[in-house]
Amino acid sequence: MPQLNPEFFVSQLFWLVVTFSFLLFFLWKISLPRISKVLEKRQNIISNDIETAKKLQTEAEQIQNEIDRQLTSARDQASNIIKKSNLKLKNTFAKELSKIDNDLSKKIDETSVIIENNKKDSLNKISNQILEITKLITAKLSSVSFNDKEIKASITKAQSGPIN
Repeated sequence: MPQLNPEFFVSQLFWLVVTFSFLLFFLWKISLPRISKVLEKRQNIISNDIETAKKLQTEAEQIQNEIDRQLTSARDQASNIIKKSNLKLKNTFAKELSKIDNDLSKKIDETSVIIENNKKDSLNKISNQILEITKLITAKLSSVSFNDKEIKASITKAQSGPIN
């Protein structure tokens, strides 16, 4: 095998040093700076993305806090509106109930007056009918005629209490 022949060792060492030097120079001056730049860019992008994510997270938390505050405010407003409406309805109900109560009281008073008038009219009619019946009975039973005043006086006396 020619690689193991000692007479070629010096030339192989020379080319090894030349090749290794060229490879080292190539890596040191060309490849490694490019790789380093790519890594730096990548690190910068990652850092920027992390910072942007933190800013967005902070903004999202602020927006969430604002939404929570607005929801609380809206709930409080709705609760106040409900309370005011409830109180207004109670007041309106009380006024309407008072008005209906007054109307009913007036109608009861009017009705009691009408009933009292009807009672008086009925009693007058009954009294007149009693007078007429008494006239008829006395005319049929006896030949003596009584005038209306005498009959009314007897009827009044009979209605006021027992005859002694």
